[in-house]
Amino acid sequence: METGIFAAFSKKVISTIIAVGSMFYSTIDGVTPTMNTPELQYKNDYVLVSTTIENCYTEELDQIFYSGNLIPIYFAVELYKDGRKDPDSTNTFYHALQYSPLGDDFTIYYSERNETISSLNLDQAKVLFPRVTNYRVTSSNNINDNINYYLKITAWLNKIRFEGMEEELNLLYYWNSIKPNNKSAPFTKSDFQI
Repeated sequence: METGIFAAFSKKVISTIIAVGSMFYSTIDGVTPTMNTPELQYKNDYVLVSTTIENCYTEELDQIFYSGNLIPIYFAVELYKDGRKDPDSTNTFYHALQYSPLGDDFTIYYSERNETISSLNLDQAKVLFPRVTNYRVTSSNNINDNINYYLKITAWLNKIRFEGMEEELNLLYYWNSIKPNNKSAPFTKSDFQI
């Protein structure tokens, strides 16, 4: 038991050192994340969307996950009429990842469905954390006949504060300051009758 607590404490110290070091460097060795093309389904009169973010982890970000801080990814799902610049609607939600030193495991909270998945190892957490699964966007009642629509999904990381530190760390730097996004294929009201 003591070995597990010591190992968890060591991981927290290491991740804090990385975070502190990252704050003093103008260039963080980040990655360029990409969002897969959103997949659409039509169920029970609703449009459901699924996607995931690829290439979104660095070794330093993995260590920051071990800090025990709550690390959120934010998502915005926008519904557009084809040819329009402004969305008809925008829905935002987040996934929050947190490491438990006592259990030596990760938990992910999905705000869009108010669900928590626990007892994950890092590899499992990294697969599930950036994945959106069957998010219910809108009803066919909100879709006009004979108009093409599409969805645009955008993801981003925010700043977090580590215990004992005055400055916040902008996690988006680990994504080369990129907010990955992608558009779905166009759809119409007739797609609901399939």
